[in-house]
Amino acid sequence: MGRGWRPLIVGGAVAAGTFALAQAQIFAPSAPAGGAVAGGDVYRGETIYQRECAGCHGAGGDGGVGPALAGAGLDAATVLAIVRSGRGVMPAGLVSEAQEPDIVAYVVSLSAP
Repeated sequence: MGRGWRPLIVGGAVAAGTFALAQAQIFAPSAPAGGAVAGGDVYRGETIYQRECAGCHGAGGDGGVGPALAGAGLDAATVLAIVRSGRGVMPAGLVSEAQEPDIVAYVVSLSAP
């Protein structure tokens, strides 16, 4: 085997190892017991919210560029409709369909009066 193949073999091994670690989710936090609400998991929803929504709505939902969500009294149907279609400067589809139940559960829990 010539020297020209070594970088390809090493690169392939690094890519395969990286992919395997990503699939193993070694660093994914575990959900606390009782986290599921309304078909979604509040804990996973919080993680998604911090990544996708907190920049505009604030880390605790207290508002910023986007409106305050904390104490807003939003129901699951309203939150889901807004997440899917967007509103104002918020674009539609910020989360995947699989993530929708989790983000809805978290926002509903956050917005409880």
